[in-house]
Amino acid sequence: METTDHKLASKSASAAGRKQPEAATARTLWTGFEVPGLAEEVSSGDREKQSPSVPICGVVLRDRTSVEMVRNPSSGAVALLRREPGGKTTITREVACDGYRYVATAAASQIPHLPAEPMPYGSTTALFSAVAEFITKYSDLGDDEVALLASFSLSSFFGECLTLASSLLLFGAPLPAVALMRVLACVCRHPVLCLGSSVTGLAPELRPTRLICQSDAGTERQLAGFQFSGFTTQSAHPRQISGASVIYAADGELKTPFANLCLQLLVPRGNCSFGPPEQEREAATITSLQNQLLMYRLENYVKVKDSEFDVPEFYGPSREYARTLGRCIVDAPEVQARLRTLLQARSDAERTEDARTLDAVIVDALVVCCHERRPWVHVGEIAKLTNAILKSEDETVELTPKQVGGRLKAMQFRTTRLDSGGRGMYLLNGECARIHKLGRALGSVSVDKGLLGCRYCKNE
Repeated sequence: METTDHKLASKSASAAGRKQPEAATARTLWTGFEVPGLAEEVSSGDREKQSPSVPICGVVLRDRTSVEMVRNPSSGAVALLRREPGGKTTITREVACDGYRYVATAAASQIPHLPAEPMPYGSTTALFSAVAEFITKYSDLGDDEVALLASFSLSSFFGECLTLASSLLLFGAPLPAVALMRVLACVCRHPVLCLGSSVTGLAPELRPTRLICQSDAGTERQLAGFQFSGFTTQSAHPRQISGASVIYAADGELKTPFANLCLQLLVPRGNCSFGPPEQEREAATITSLQNQLLMYRLENYVKVKDSEFDVPEFYGPSREYARTLGRCIVDAPEVQARLRTLLQARSDAERTEDARTLDAVIVDALVVCCHERRPWVHVGEIAKLTNAILKSEDETVELTPKQVGGRLKAMQFRTTRLDSGGRGMYLLNGECARIHKLGRALGSVSVDKGLLGCRYCKNE
């Protein structure tokens, strides 16, 4: 039975054929595909001599010929597009190379959005703007967040060229987060909407952009595999699972250290709705964007693979993320410059954190709470105090309650749900003593100054 997403994909391609002026080119590439003998085929005699067919979702051959999956704009049938280094492009049922017969994977039915054929995109800046405009139309995100998501979109088309595959954690209410996932599925390479992190049911040759609507225990085990190629799952049939990923974490916190390598985004509650009706209305636009993004990959694959883009002044994971996203932005220095600006704050925070300054400021905020004789304090209040201290020291870094909660956990402070206001800490005598002791070790200003009558400040 054909899935709803598959039907939408077929309608998307079909609508593109009706409404887009480029549809004539698409029909030219597909002409003869359904007629035996006109498409590029391997003869029956040669087929007997060759190895069995190898299902693929896309591959770059040794001679730099690109083979990509495409979906027929009228029938919805999936085939392979072959583009040679010189630019010659054909659509065929299979491609023969080095004794192998490559065919499109049957798992293509799980991919809601596939291109129909390569389509000129004008310039990197124009394509970047088109993707950003689509995301903006169906979200309440600011320009900076949209720019990061547009960069994520482009990077999803070059996963095998990168040291670190792009990964994104979404926080906030479920409805707007799922809507944003559907939007991103329209502009990412080989998107697959998943209920969880399990690879069961995904063909091994499929290396999709995973959009996972529920974080689970498997997410933490497999996140490193999503991010780094070369690592395989431990199962009866080991496989690589690397590729771009979007994970909805709700209000939770992933315990794996690899979560620090993810981009993080809080989705506004007022985020616009985006579901099957909107997808059907935007079918022509979605196909057009997929066609342009395919052309972008075909024309720039070698440039991205050979790129040495770097931001050496950045620190920690931010530097690797700048490399990941920046290398996928070709011949658009102004877009790369904006990316550098967007990631600067994250780099500054990581540099400061490594110097333990953030931990010291958080502990300083806790010392203030102890001096105020509070019986408990919410994590959100600790974040407000911490940011106030940072601002008084002319620091531009601003921490979210989630980030503060993560640092508290790293310092072995236990938080618990206090009430409807969320998680926090009970400031019992033992906890206050430990806060002051850690404050002295980290150079807390409040502990150094001391408070008259505070027995913990006196206790050396």
